[in-house]
Amino acid sequence: MKWKTTAATAVFALFAFAGSAYAEGELNIFNWGDYTSPEMIKKFEDTYKVKVTITDYDSNDTALAKVRAGGHGFDIVVPSANYVPIWVKEGLLLEARPDQMENFKNVDERWVNVPWDPGRHYTVPWQWGLTGIGVNTKVYDGDINTSATFLDPPKELVGKINVAPEMNDVLFATIKYLGGDWCTDDKELLKKVRDKLVEAKPKWLAMDYSVT
Repeated sequence: MKWKTTAATAVFALFAFAGSAYAEGELNIFNWGDYTSPEMIKKFEDTYKVKVTITDYDSNDTALAKVRAGGHGFDIVVPSANYVPIWVKEGLLLEARPDQMENFKNVDERWVNVPWDPGRHYTVPWQWGLTGIGVNTKVYDGDINTSATFLDPPKELVGKINVAPEMNDVLFATIKYLGGDWCTDDKELLKKVRDKLVEAKPKWLAMDYSVT
C-alpha cells in the first residue's frame, strides 16, 4: 500500500467537559472509532481502579452535534484541532488548565502555544497525523501522487474507491487539485469544487473511515 499526504489533521484530547461524569470511579471518553488502544485502557483501569467507557464517533460534526444536544456525560472528547475553537466558543468545555498539571512539563514546546488553544487552557496534545491515499497495487499500479486517484479515477478504480467522510479533508484536497488555496473565498473556484465532487461521487463505492 502506498500513501500520499493530502491534508494534515492534529487530534487532541479535551479534558473536563461541561456536564458531570456518570459516577466517581468512571471515565467516559468520546473518541474516533478504533483510535483508542484496548491495551492502554486496560492498563489505565488496572493502575487507577477506574472503569473506562469508550464511545466512538465517525466525524467531527457528529461529535459536535451530539454534545451540543446535551445529556452525554462525557469526560474527555477527541476532536481535530480546527474544531477546538468551536467547542470553546460555544462553552462546551470547562477551562481545566491542563497547562498547570504536573505532566504538562512533558509537552514539547511547539505544542504549547497553538492557535486553537493558546497556552493550553482547555486541551492537551494527543496525536498528529496525515490523511493519505492508499491503493491496492494488485488492482492499480499507476501514479497515486495526485488527487486524481479519487477525483478523476482511472477505469480500474471506478466503483472501488472509499473516501474518508471528513468534510475539510475532502474539500481541501479538491481545492488544491483545482489549483486553489485551502482557505479560499473564491466563489467561482468553490463552485468548481462542488461540481467536481458531484461528478466524482458516483465513481466511489463508499465514504467510510475504514481502510479494509
